[in-house]
Amino acid sequence: MAANPLQFSRTRSVAVGACAAAMLLAAPGAATAQAWKPQQQVEIVVGSAAGSSPDTMGRTIQRIWQEKRLVEVPATVMNRVGGGNTIAWTYMSQRPGDGHFLMISNINLSAGHLTGTSTFSYRDFTALGILFHEYIALSVSVDSPIKDGGDLLARLKKDPGAASISVSSVAGGANHIAAGLVLRSAGVDVKKVRTVVFDSAGKVMTAALGGHIDIAVTSITAALRQVQGGKVRVLGVTAPRRLGGELAQFPTWREQGADIEFSNYRGFIGPPGLSAAQVAYWEGVLAGLDRDESWRAHLEKTQLDRQLMNGRDARKYQDELDGKLRAILGDLGLLKQ
Repeated sequence: MAANPLQFSRTRSVAVGACAAAMLLAAPGAATAQAWKPQQQVEIVVGSAAGSSPDTMGRTIQRIWQEKRLVEVPATVMNRVGGGNTIAWTYMSQRPGDGHFLMISNINLSAGHLTGTSTFSYRDFTALGILFHEYIALSVSVDSPIKDGGDLLARLKKDPGAASISVSSVAGGANHIAAGLVLRSAGVDVKKVRTVVFDSAGKVMTAALGGHIDIAVTSITAALRQVQGGKVRVLGVTAPRRLGGELAQFPTWREQGADIEFSNYRGFIGPPGLSAAQVAYWEGVLAGLDRDESWRAHLEKTQLDRQLMNGRDARKYQDELDGKLRAILGDLGLLKQ
């Protein structure tokens, strides 16, 4: 039987099309045709001054990225200081869709818009991931009559004015929130607790050691330094479990009947409107950083709890945290109406 010219033509067209498709898929980089990577210098934005904790974090990350070539273009750290991160957030908001700008994020971006200290929310930016958690300690001087965390909670439940607490660096900040969560979990009326706000953890500790206040609320790192010097006792930490190393000596609040955990998380955000490909690139870079031994050693040395989250999980975490923050800030009388 003679071949049908039309059928032959169709068969040949299908074959040619299939061959072309195969060649395209086999071509180098075809599977990642939609991938993105930076083409110019990357800027790591820090909203606080040189020498601050976020600045140290940013410069440590920048060094590792460059030394290990996790990012193949130059990266620089820029301190855009002022307004409690507002200048830095404004700067980021003005670069929509540009994946060459990243900023270190923390609890301030989740809480500031709730207290009215900022007009920016975590929802205004692109979540790229969370790298670690920093937990909060409640401490007393070594000669304090408050024996342990349970004793503190019992005293303040009976009389919210029975002990004073000090926090830094703003009302409604991470340390204030942590203290509020701990006390509220035991049924303490947190609005009636005498609270003093200082502008640094050093001043908080000085006030506690001088007997001017009863409870110092600081990062675990700040508390550990004073414990090592034999000056304070840690009543409890807001970690979900006992931590490792020297921090293992500190009991969690859960062990003492207060079912709470809370951290001042640290991660990265990008400008609004980053594409899926841009987010995927930076998630890969952060995953590479998380695997790096020098990064892990840095976190261990600085008593930080390594817990990598990708952008999607970071946003979910922030959404869940938003409800918790609204509730405690309302109880503290600090929720913007």
